[in-house]
Amino acid sequence: MIGSKLTADSLYDPSKVLVVSPTTKKYKDTLLYQSLVDQSYDGNFAFIEDNKRGLCQVYNEYITDEHDCVIFVHDDIYIDSCKFVNKVYKGFEKFDICGLAGGSGLKVEKPLLWHLMSNRETHSGVVSHKIKDSYMPTKFGEIGKKVVLLDGLFLAVQPRKLIDKKIKFDENIKGFHHYDLKFSIDCFQAGLILGTIPVHAIHASPGLQSFSKEYLESEEYFYKELKKLYVQK
Repeated sequence: MIGSKLTADSLYDPSKVLVVSPTTKKYKDTLLYQSLVDQSYDGNFAFIEDNKRGLCQVYNEYITDEHDCVIFVHDDIYIDSCKFVNKVYKGFEKFDICGLAGGSGLKVEKPLLWHLMSNRETHSGVVSHKIKDSYMPTKFGEIGKKVVLLDGLFLAVQPRKLIDKKIKFDENIKGFHHYDLKFSIDCFQAGLILGTIPVHAIHASPGLQSFSKEYLESEEYFYKELKKLYVQK
């Protein structure tokens, strides 16, 4: 699915946009792929099937100057916004990194989850969660605000800006937790601007249900890194 021409209502060159999603499934069986088809997505995509590697290692392979925009998305997300890439590019007019939910005013306290370690008054964004055949939106706060932390379920980046700042995902984090929070703080510390955009997405997962060994290991690493550099905004 590769395009190369700008149209009157498009803000981007489809050939320069890439959606990346590691999955344990076959890509056509994912909710994300179904949403890309439904939304007539015209850019490129890379589903990493039968994935067993940590997200940091996978994502870093796609931080190259080949694309102007790379969107890292969980495979159990249904993107429910037509022309969602246009909304990403509108977000890029204000922000270097765009996401759907986040916050600021950090507290270095466990558990290290973005909505618990940031000040409630700074929360921004909306994410819906699937409930049987319907969904319920969780409204964190006003969309379009600058934040320090972004939830990793949907992260839109401009790879050249990351390359210029020598930013990558921290591969000391081996699994599937805290990669997004460490990445957010590294970007913020490098002077990049993070913020939320009005892309509606429905998350099929209920979220973190228990603290696995993998979670506790990445949390401890992230906690030590935060203690070295306490970020506050």
